[in-house]
Amino acid sequence: MVIMKSLLTQLRHPANARSSSFGDAKSDIVSRLPFELHLLILLYLGEADVDSGLSVCRSWRRIWLSEEIWPKLSRQWYPGLEEHIRMSAVDDGQDAGEVFRKALHKIQRRRSGKFTSALHYDMCVESDQFFTMSKGVPTSEGGVHSYSDVDGLEPSFGKHYPRFMIYKHGRIAWWPEAYVLPYFAIVDDLRTRKRRAYLFPNRQGETHGFRTAMGDKLFIMARGRTLHAWHLELDLHRSTEVSEDVVRCITEGETALIITKYAEIFLWRFGLQEPQHIDITGFYEKGLLGAAQLHEFIPGHYISHNPGSRLLHSGTLLDFIISPTEENVFFIITFTSNPLRELRVEEIRDGKRARTYSLERSKWSDLIIEPVDFTNLRWEKVDSYGGYCLMQAIFQTPEDLNPATTREPSCSSRGGNLVSVCFNIYTKTFTIPHYHQKEIHSHQSVYQIWNSRICVSDADSLRGFILSHRPCAGVPPCRDDSHSTPLYTTVPNKRNSLFRRQQVPLEEDESNLELIGADFALDLYSQSHRPPVDSASVDPPLVPGIRKLVGDDDFMLLVIGESYTAWSFGNEIPGKIVADGGRSLWRNLIR
Repeated sequence: MVIMKSLLTQLRHPANARSSSFGDAKSDIVSRLPFELHLLILLYLGEADVDSGLSVCRSWRRIWLSEEIWPKLSRQWYPGLEEHIRMSAVDDGQDAGEVFRKALHKIQRRRSGKFTSALHYDMCVESDQFFTMSKGVPTSEGGVHSYSDVDGLEPSFGKHYPRFMIYKHGRIAWWPEAYVLPYFAIVDDLRTRKRRAYLFPNRQGETHGFRTAMGDKLFIMARGRTLHAWHLELDLHRSTEVSEDVVRCITEGETALIITKYAEIFLWRFGLQEPQHIDITGFYEKGLLGAAQLHEFIPGHYISHNPGSRLLHSGTLLDFIISPTEENVFFIITFTSNPLRELRVEEIRDGKRARTYSLERSKWSDLIIEPVDFTNLRWEKVDSYGGYCLMQAIFQTPEDLNPATTREPSCSSRGGNLVSVCFNIYTKTFTIPHYHQKEIHSHQSVYQIWNSRICVSDADSLRGFILSHRPCAGVPPCRDDSHSTPLYTTVPNKRNSLFRRQQVPLEEDESNLELIGADFALDLYSQSHRPPVDSASVDPPLVPGIRKLVGDDDFMLLVIGESYTAWSFGNEIPGKIVADGGRSLWRNLIR
């Protein structure tokens, strides 16, 4: 009852709203109900129910997406989404209510695991038939039109050692030769099936020291004081220089944040020659900048994406976030380990401090059992409406430390539990979600947090499942066995070269103990794409290679060594492509 009253307070009738019915004489009975009764109905509906209801009829959609209702639903379920929609929809001229509906639908599909198509792909350059090479960027500006133009790359001979770099906005960036040709990058676009390949222009024989970044619009390579950027939508190239060696780049939209060797900051807009120097006096003490942590290369540690930086003289951890909706707005994140252990977010507008947000040790000590080793600081998006994970750590609960006290059933993991410190750039609030992984998951698991869920893939598992779990409310172990976990695998699609979803029966026995209580489970191996099975085992063999799990509302990717599986939660991956001249060509999946 208390929760209902709270919801009713948020969904109360606005003073300027219409008190009469939203419907007309020809509408169904629900559409003809007064505004207040629509609010009461919505009190009993969850996110998935509203998502389904918006597809029932136009009148329901018109009512529930009105300015009197959708913002309140957004604030209740997804703090930050309303602000994100209003800022982005205005620029694009879209209807804000319709943008909310699409966002809600994407979130529900992702949370339920209901992908529409999947792709199993080896990162390769030999006789590729899935992606078509784009020739939009001239070779003089770093564009690659033929692999024969790349010195040292022999597509038809020998074994290549590709390495995944970055995923953003439906695009996968990777190196065909990670250590031999670090200045040669490929960007594959899942939405258009276009491949863009870039060589660092005028590299003058240099073979190391290249910095790479990718956002929703720009792909960047930098070395020394020079930065090259390619626009992924317009196929344009621009370059700029700064006064010190570049050690890190971050990009969002057409904006790039350039961080130099001695922690100077430059803000650069694509198309402008001169970057803007940002005076960081008072934010942190400038000095030599190094990597925040090396867990990326140490076996047995959780792999962090977008690793941050560390001021070597003071040990202060340093990172940055660019606003995706506001120009000339970014955030500086610092974490000082001694003596305060304070996490601070500085909001910078037009080159000046606008506001400071901080989270001191005293504010999280009652939520986290110490000691917790927060040795990493790096931003990573955790949703599409302003949420960023700033720090993560593995810690042990009392049940982990003393097995005799462990309660059954338990989600407690022998390797400890994951705690994340998150910040929303729109609501300006910190949150600290916990994730208690199940016993079956080892410290080798890879994971991604998205839309208040953690998707996990166990690197030691022979079965290759990806599981989605809700966060726990606090430290004590918890498990939700109230629903049956849907298990999905992939099967060939007869209409095109992709794979489609198929639900398979799940027997909740001892062998599937790790699946119980999850939102969904994805079988990494399709029925027609399984590695050879050892005759002594019913499970496929463990696939070697470093794993990464990345994605957003539209896609989820599990990268294993030199290949990846991409799941699409809409109709983003086309089954056919249109070649130059307008002819439709059917492409077969390479296998």
